[in-house]
Amino acid sequence: MEIITCHIYADLDALSSMVLIKKLYPNGILVFSGNIGKSVKAFVNLYQDFLQVKRIKDIQMDRVSKLIVVDTSKKNRIGLFEQLLDRDDVEVIIYDHHKISENDIKGRKIIRKNYGSNTTNILEVLLDTDPNIKFDEIEATLGLMGIYEDTGNFTFDSTTSKDLEMAAYLLKNNGDLSKVNEYVQKGLEKEQLEIFIELIENSEFIDIDGERAQLTYYKSDHFIFGMDELINKIQYLEKSSLCIILCGNDKKISVVGRSSNKISVAEILKDYKVGGHEYAVSGVVRDQNIDKLYRDIKKSIEMAVKPSKRSVDIMNTPVKTILKGTKIKLAYKIMYRMGYGGLPIVEDGKIAGIITRNSVDKALNHGFSNAPVSAYMTSEVITGDKNLSVEELKALVVEKGIGRVPIIDGEGKIVGIVTRTDILRSIYSKNPIRKAKKLKFESEIKNNIEGVVPVELLNLLKIVEAVSKKRGERVFLVGGIVRDLILGINNKDIDIVVEGDGIKFALELKDMLGAKKVRIHEKFKTAVVVVHDDLKLDIASSRLEYYEYPTSLPVVEYGNIRDDMYRRDFSINAMALEIDSYNFGKLIDFYGGYDDLATKKIRILHNLSFIEDPTRIIRAFRFAARYGFELEKDTEIFLKNAIADGFLKKISWTRVKQELEILFSDKNLTRGMELLNKYKIFNEINPNIKYDLEMKKNIEKLEILEDLLNFVKIKKWLLVFLIILENLNKKELDLVFKKFNFSNKFIEKYDYGILRREKILEQLESANKNSDTYKALSNISMEIITLIYIQNRKEKIKIKIEDYIYILSKIKPLVRGEDLLKNGEFPGIEFKGKFNTYFMKQLDMEDPTKEKILKM
Repeated sequence: MEIITCHIYADLDALSSMVLIKKLYPNGILVFSGNIGKSVKAFVNLYQDFLQVKRIKDIQMDRVSKLIVVDTSKKNRIGLFEQLLDRDDVEVIIYDHHKISENDIKGRKIIRKNYGSNTTNILEVLLDTDPNIKFDEIEATLGLMGIYEDTGNFTFDSTTSKDLEMAAYLLKNNGDLSKVNEYVQKGLEKEQLEIFIELIENSEFIDIDGERAQLTYYKSDHFIFGMDELINKIQYLEKSSLCIILCGNDKKISVVGRSSNKISVAEILKDYKVGGHEYAVSGVVRDQNIDKLYRDIKKSIEMAVKPSKRSVDIMNTPVKTILKGTKIKLAYKIMYRMGYGGLPIVEDGKIAGIITRNSVDKALNHGFSNAPVSAYMTSEVITGDKNLSVEELKALVVEKGIGRVPIIDGEGKIVGIVTRTDILRSIYSKNPIRKAKKLKFESEIKNNIEGVVPVELLNLLKIVEAVSKKRGERVFLVGGIVRDLILGINNKDIDIVVEGDGIKFALELKDMLGAKKVRIHEKFKTAVVVVHDDLKLDIASSRLEYYEYPTSLPVVEYGNIRDDMYRRDFSINAMALEIDSYNFGKLIDFYGGYDDLATKKIRILHNLSFIEDPTRIIRAFRFAARYGFELEKDTEIFLKNAIADGFLKKISWTRVKQELEILFSDKNLTRGMELLNKYKIFNEINPNIKYDLEMKKNIEKLEILEDLLNFVKIKKWLLVFLIILENLNKKELDLVFKKFNFSNKFIEKYDYGILRREKILEQLESANKNSDTYKALSNISMEIITLIYIQNRKEKIKIKIEDYIYILSKIKPLVRGEDLLKNGEFPGIEFKGKFNTYFMKQLDMEDPTKEKILKM
């Protein structure tokens, strides 16, 4: 076990250092060694799902093999982890920016740079290790917080040019200063503090559609310095989306305004002489009564504040709830199936409590699986009204330190639930360019713009929409076709999901389409509408899947569209296009698939994805190769762990073979092979398979032989299998063929061809006539012939093989048995020999005819 920790009473620089150094130690577990600062606590409460910080009491010290300490090198500042310093079996690595002291940990690896911030030290190490390293928005923003806090916003004497350089780097790489201001606090001078207090006392708050706007004033005949610091402090303290300060008298009034990116303070103050940008302005208004100016600006605020998102806009609904009498074991099963961290408990339609996954786990560990959930539920539930703004929800989560908020209506009935992830997804809106493209895509689908969707598909979807309207059911186009529509790739696999009865929907759709037939699968609640031989529609009821145990086949139950998307393999395949009459063309994207397409990432939907279905490991490589995507960092970690823990060996090799067949038949095969080799999948098949330069060249040759493979009707995946198995001995080959369930007939053909390969090459080398080439190859399977063709570098031999494939193998004998009988020959052993002799003569003749052959 690897632990990443910091000093007791962690500040933002320490937290930032822990999170960033994890990029160098991806298996490291973040653990605080003691208490944490107020800003850190607020950040962790909101971002716990991202950070995954563990409590020190949950760590088994005897299992720790590596301790990474950041932002301190003093042994008395790492809490209980100090006991690990005396153990020889624990590797200790330290990243610190403080000066050497007598109390430092001795004899350990210490990376120390005396920069103003330890975050700067960590960033330098990371960039030296990988100059192309990437940081997401939360990582970059947290890094900025660490640097800003420990340098006093670059005012402390300890600040170095490297701190400024690294802050600039983070700003260019997804860092968000507006979030930094929420957590990094600055001190005030004594005079500023007095003014600050009066500004707070004079503040008036205007709550419009969930946005908190603040207006305040300070009357003075003197110019006030440091207004920027004051307004930042006030806005941070009051959590206001908009803050405007008026300071001065009726002759000269200083106006300073700040706003979040939801409100344009420049727009509000456009009638006054202020400068700056959309979200931060300042200026001076002369010869105007300060009270009147205050009233005028207040009216402008009331007119300008735009409605914000509310809890009803981001909540998940419908909500899975349970009753007080529900047994612990059933609650666990529901949580496990659905991937939930908690379940609301209702009584008489109203919320009575909530039970978390942690509480359920503890009850099970103590043997109370049959106890009712009421014995372990929390009855004092923090709820949120459906009209709360997202900012108010965020404040609730931070203040109460909770991970989910049940949303209730005016009657106290639960109508939805909001999680930390939902709040973060709303706050951290996606890249505005990508968001604009997404909206444009939806608009074009809705308005039937030619070229976005093929005409035949669009007409089909309109008929589906009509059936949806008639039945009153929500209907969605799902799966790979949605992904490929966004990418502009042709895809004819039409999968439709109905939030209702998919079979009845399919039967009505058949009638409206005048389709040929419907194939029904009652067990899986699915149907296939066969419009004509080249057009089929798969119709299914929306459903959820869960796995009774790792690697088992899934159990299927009814669910909603969110459940249906959650059972998918990767985020890029977990999108849907709504095609009912209410929201035709709307993109449903619960799990960030659109953004992953834009950033070219393959990402699983939950941490157990590869464990529940290890075939997704091969699928991840297939999609990464096909589209030129990369594995998202956590997805890569979970994939590696699943391989290392042997999960591929726990499923049937037939299922593995099926996935490999698709990968081996897909585009960008070379890239796919490199991924299989990189993550040691070949070792799972046989440890002696070596993806060397020779094999790579053969795969590259195969990539350009599509016409040849189509001509001889050989499946590409089969040739790939033969190429990777090339260097195995007979015993190893038999085991692999048996493992992958190859037929005995194929194995016999393969063995015969491989055993004769050297002799075949000798015969081809000396072949001077068509008949010589034919004799060398005619008894060999076309798979082995193609394999020899790929592996051979001699152009002369390749030409002879091409002649056989394209010409000689297609020639039919002109002389038949009846011709020999007429010629006085009698059936027997010699008869067959004569027949073959005549055919060989035919192959070597120019413009052969039956008469010419029989005369020879």
